[in-house]
Amino acid sequence: MRIILVIVMFLPISALAEVVTVDFVRVLNGNTEEAVFYYENNWKQHRIKAVKKGFISSFKLLLKTSDDGQTDILLITGYASESQYENREKNFARIMSDTGRDGPVMMNDKPPSAFREISDKGIYTSD
Repeated sequence: MRIILVIVMFLPISALAEVVTVDFVRVLNGNTEEAVFYYENNWKQHRIKAVKKGFISSFKLLLKTSDDGQTDILLITGYASESQYENREKNFARIMSDTGRDGPVMMNDKPPSAFREISDKGIYTSD
């Protein structure tokens, strides 16, 4: 145990920092079923593979529906380190190229812009 503690003491703080990103998605025109299908069959599937490959540490897809029926989706991805986060585009490109498809799985012919709007991404670190 002492050896591990000594090693940890000499690691830079940034090597221990977890990075979490949150994408905020507004579902447009009551297309909740369409949007959930899209994220369950694309975003979530890519993250399941990314966890297995060690590219990310965690993920969560959350739905929030307001009293007036407006649905928002929060897409949360956890990276165990800054280097995992910095390599995210390269790693997800590898995962997406492994699918053998030319695009995302869709419920029907609606383009994503017809059922969702993505607002700014939040990025949080644990340091």
